[in-house]
Amino acid sequence: MIGPNGEPAASPSDEQFMRRAIDAAMIAEENGDVPIGAVIVYQNQVIGRAWNQREQLNDPTAHAEIIALTQAASYIGSWRLHGCTIYVTLEPCPMCAGALVLGRLDRLVY
Repeated sequence: MIGPNGEPAASPSDEQFMRRAIDAAMIAEENGDVPIGAVIVYQNQVIGRAWNQREQLNDPTAHAEIIALTQAASYIGSWRLHGCTIYVTLEPCPMCAGALVLGRLDRLVY
């Protein structure tokens, strides 16, 4: 991946975590949902990993980002996810983008 000025836009660890998000998206597809996956990383450790589960849970809010946020907040013990990066396989929808802002993550990669 190349940034707008020709510099690398993603580090090797960014690519590694995005691959994990892509793997999660495949689980969504296997279950008849839109193939979107999300991984939340804190201090180089995955603390949230999810995929769209709207069809499985019959829940219109069961987006990968929302589920991963819940997992990460539980792990950290706080809804404030300072120091975290989320990797998502698609640009977040307005609902998820709002939740990411409220969760105060440091970084979004999609």
